[in-house]
Amino acid sequence: MRNIAVFSTMGIVLVLSVVYDTNAEYSMQPQQTKEQQRGPYLGIDIGGSNTRVGFFPSLASPDFTLIAKFPTRQNYELQLQNLVSLLQERNMSPVIGIGLSIAARIAKDGRSVIFGPNLPEYIGKPFAQDLSDRFACPVRLAHDTVCGLLAETRFGSLQAVERCAYLTVSTGTGAALQLGKGSTRLISSIEIGHQVLDGNSLQCLCGMVGCLETYTGGRQLELRYGRPVEHITDIAFWDSFTDKLAIGLVNLAQLTRIDVVAVSGAIALNQVFLLPLLQQKVTAILKQPSLSLRPAALGEIAPLVGAAALLDVPENVILH
Repeated sequence: MRNIAVFSTMGIVLVLSVVYDTNAEYSMQPQQTKEQQRGPYLGIDIGGSNTRVGFFPSLASPDFTLIAKFPTRQNYELQLQNLVSLLQERNMSPVIGIGLSIAARIAKDGRSVIFGPNLPEYIGKPFAQDLSDRFACPVRLAHDTVCGLLAETRFGSLQAVERCAYLTVSTGTGAALQLGKGSTRLISSIEIGHQVLDGNSLQCLCGMVGCLETYTGGRQLELRYGRPVEHITDIAFWDSFTDKLAIGLVNLAQLTRIDVVAVSGAIALNQVFLLPLLQQKVTAILKQPSLSLRPAALGEIAPLVGAAALLDVPENVILH
């Protein structure tokens, strides 16, 4: 079990207890539901560190049963075999569809990985087709930030917001944005962590020099400081961390005119002081218009919920 502290704008702290168990069912009811075909559907979230697999009886709700959670295999073939064996052992076939979230950039056709510093052996592999062939069902694939955004706009803190973004601050720093008006919307993942900051001479794991992620990416910071970010208590470190991330968010707001950002990821969720401090710094820089930062209501399960939600989103809504 882990506790997640969420700060409201009124200064009230809510502590949510989340229990991970292979037989547990997670529930967060949406404000609005619609008639949809019932499952079974599968959601798969492949992160840089861990993989989660969830069973969804319906796409009208974020409710799911966590089937498994295991370390992500860096070897693509072993990861694929793990998934196939797991689903066959649990007799999960046939399923109506599989939605897959992955911490990597997706090809324009939405079928494979084209860039993934934390998952280099997945690049160019026909992931969606491989799963579709084995389970004889439709498979949708998207960047984990797109899936996180889908979950938050449908069931979480971004409901009814037309122009918004989802930010994850974890192993890497990633984001997705939605630009909408009325019944029209476009969703795209963006490389917010690889925007170049003036005066930054640090080399990023992506190969560029000066990326924001050199200041905010968990993997890069652990390599530089020799210990996990959660073990760093130096106030000056976190002051610099939020300074740089605030600049990145202001740049995003000025370029896209978004109004709200849902913030998630292990670093943001585990450091309860980070979001209020970040909001303070963003507000100090950005005079007009304002940018509201909100904790992601679904927390670290948002990409998994959003993976299943992919199956209910038209292909032309998402710009990979």
